[in-house]
Amino acid sequence: MTMSDRLGNKILERLPELDFQRIVGLMQKVSPEVGDIVAFPDKEPKWVHFPVSGVLSSMVVLEDGSMIEASTIGNEGMDGLYLLADPLANPYRVNVQVQGDMFRMSAAAFRRALAESHALSQLLLRYAFVLIQRGAQNGACIQHHTIEERMCRWLLETAHRKGQDHFALTQEFLSDLLGVRRQSVNLTARILQQANLIKYHRGELTILDRAGLEEASCECFRVTSQMYERMMKIPYNAIPS
Repeated sequence: MTMSDRLGNKILERLPELDFQRIVGLMQKVSPEVGDIVAFPDKEPKWVHFPVSGVLSSMVVLEDGSMIEASTIGNEGMDGLYLLADPLANPYRVNVQVQGDMFRMSAAAFRRALAESHALSQLLLRYAFVLIQRGAQNGACIQHHTIEERMCRWLLETAHRKGQDHFALTQEFLSDLLGVRRQSVNLTARILQQANLIKYHRGELTILDRAGLEEASCECFRVTSQMYERMMKIPYNAIPS
């Protein structure tokens, strides 16, 4: 992994140099397919992932088999935070939402890295706090904002994480993410296309007007982005080595 690779994931890029050098040799670059499951509820994972251009979704699976997204994981974070507490503490099914590059390391190596790197453990504790706050924001968003506003927010977040305004996305997957029927997704996508904000055809989505999409979105994209930057931008000398 080169220094330019390091800059692809915001957790890795915030590590002090010595910590980064110790951890880098434990990782490999992968690009799993859309829909691949990288973690199962109540099962110890084999790998943890630090996305660069790929995006993961943590899905809550209900007893009737229906699902809704609990959180999205992109280049701002990683999956496997539950290993801070217990190998079997994961309540989610983690899917690949958008294909792209990720760095992965074995769960065993990750636990060793946590024990050896105070900086990594502190950064991930702060990231865990961000996810708690984001979960509360998501609950408010689902309760008070329209499907159109929520879809705009989700598309903006995905483009931000992907680093591109074009990505593959099925209506079925998007309906699971938003917790609504496919008909509602289809209608909302049609409204956004008629407004010339997006182009969506055969599972390929392109954002045509990012500023317009931001205007049509709820405030949650801005709020959660500011929350993350406030919590995670810590100078190296603020983290004991």
